[in-house]
Amino acid sequence: MPASPRLALPLLAAGQAQKDVTHNDAVLAIDRLLALAVASRSVTTPPASPAPGTCHIVPAAGAAAWGQPAGTLMHWVGDTGWQSVAPRDGQTALVVDEDVMLVHRGGWQASWPVAGLTIGGRTVLAANPVAIAPPTGGTVVDAEARSAIAALITALRQMGVLAP
Repeated sequence: MPASPRLALPLLAAGQAQKDVTHNDAVLAIDRLLALAVASRSVTTPPASPAPGTCHIVPAAGAAAWGQPAGTLMHWVGDTGWQSVAPRDGQTALVVDEDVMLVHRGGWQASWPVAGLTIGGRTVLAANPVAIAPPTGGTVVDAEARSAIAALITALRQMGVLAP
């Protein structure tokens, strides 16, 4: 059966019987692969009775139990059980139990392949974080200014703008 090159969605063939089956398979594949929410990437054995539409990423420690290589998407399709789908580069997934977004680029990773963020035409967060020492010394000590500067530095470190 012919398939789309990117997501391997089934395509209708000229003169094909039961076109509705092929169309429904393609719609179900889109439902599984777009706006992907994964229950977990750490469950090492397939759950016995998951909710319809549940999806997991096979962890390295669970490859034998799942019967698929690590990183494979496993979708619960009800009566037919678990269906495996190889992820494609560029695919994103929300891992619900970790509250983290992943991107697939040769493997699932939480670090997004971006070189910065552009807001209003201005690129920010594109440079590597740098270390800035909190204020010390001086002849006149302004406790409030030091406290404010230290709080700003702490906040910027927590956001990853400054190195720890």
